[in-house]
Amino acid sequence: MEVFRDKSPPLNEGVAPDTKDVRAALQRLVRSSTFAGSQRLQDFLVYVVEESLNGRADEIRAKTIAMDVYGGTVAEMARRENVVRVDAGRLRRKLAEYYAEDGRDEGTVFDLPKGGYAPQISIKPLGRSKTELRERQNKSRTWPRPFIVIAGIFVLVCFATVFVLVSTKEKVPASLPIDGLSRDERGAIFDASPMRLQAVNLANSGRDLIFPALELARLNAALTIFKAAIESDDSYFGGHAGAAQVASTISLLTSDTDLSRDMLRYADTQASRAIDLAPESGWSQSAKAWVEFTKGNWPEAVKFSYRAQRLAPNDVHVLEFVSLILLYSGSFEQVVEISEETLSEVVLDRGYVFQNAMGSAKFHLKDFEGAVSAFKQVTEKGGPVGPVSVAYLMAAHQMLGNESKAKSLSEKLSREWPDSRVDLLFQRLFENPKYGVELGDAMKRAGWKPKG
Repeated sequence: MEVFRDKSPPLNEGVAPDTKDVRAALQRLVRSSTFAGSQRLQDFLVYVVEESLNGRADEIRAKTIAMDVYGGTVAEMARRENVVRVDAGRLRRKLAEYYAEDGRDEGTVFDLPKGGYAPQISIKPLGRSKTELRERQNKSRTWPRPFIVIAGIFVLVCFATVFVLVSTKEKVPASLPIDGLSRDERGAIFDASPMRLQAVNLANSGRDLIFPALELARLNAALTIFKAAIESDDSYFGGHAGAAQVASTISLLTSDTDLSRDMLRYADTQASRAIDLAPESGWSQSAKAWVEFTKGNWPEAVKFSYRAQRLAPNDVHVLEFVSLILLYSGSFEQVVEISEETLSEVVLDRGYVFQNAMGSAKFHLKDFEGAVSAFKQVTEKGGPVGPVSVAYLMAAHQMLGNESKAKSLSEKLSREWPDSRVDLLFQRLFENPKYGVELGDAMKRAGWKPKG
């Protein structure tokens, strides 16, 4: 176990952290509100710390964590190791959150450096007596004036640096328009063509109507708006990209075979047009990905999805379609990793479908507490709510043993969406139908009875 100290000398300088103190600090951490509902991350951290305390830090590998913490058969180890890598990133973010909030006064600090799984444990010089603090304050009054001036300048520089960093961070999040256009850019578009700006505005309004996607009336309204954007300016890619996404979704959901075929053909044409107009746009690429997914072309759908995410990592509407395609392809760890990375970098004004997809992915990764937490956050932030989110919440509570809560959600699903067959829909959407069966079985154990 490596021990790191702050440059300012702590009271116990030269003394290794006491094992009892480390374990006590660890217990305070895992019982904190920051780590509440994250049992797997708690187990992860406890395991690596205990291994380090027992002199086995050099032996900690993704494979050992997968075997000792997550369990499973030998055949599942490769997949479990991917989960370990994703959870390591989640744990690092949780630790940063903890020491910024619940653990800000902690003297023992845990860290998980990138590139490995052995923890670092550092001792902060906290807990000084009031007498010592008074002595330090008295000494500070006797500091020579030049030192005070230098110290004052240093503080001002630090303050300015923090201000710049915070200001920069606040410029990235979702306070920016979703299309990424500044006021000057919008003004320039208007000067060139008011109809072009109208197309931009219409297309971005349509994006907000796509989800919840199971509401066909909502989808038809969105398609009408995207068609209006195309009529306003056929050379603007956004109208074509949005129309492709909506038409593909209608093709997936309708029971009318002829309508499904026509919608998919139209979607394919619109996606190709969007790519021709703006191949560098994440929106164009995500539209192409969604059309390929609807056609059942999984390799192409996944390829275009990753490209869309790389091109537009902070466009939440792009991420909605990317996360759904990765979810249905069974790439659950990637869904969680991309979604949590976005949440750590972008401040959202409301909930979005990619957070629901993250909750679904966590359910299939057996992180049922994480699934409940994800869906709860979307609901509290006014995100999309429908039979899919209710079904997953019901199933997750059932798997956690919260049978009364699961039964209550089952009754709500049957009452408010009596004709919904989420179980059959997901057997059709997933590349591997077993995940739809897995969800349906948990729903039925919660008391849900499909109609018909």
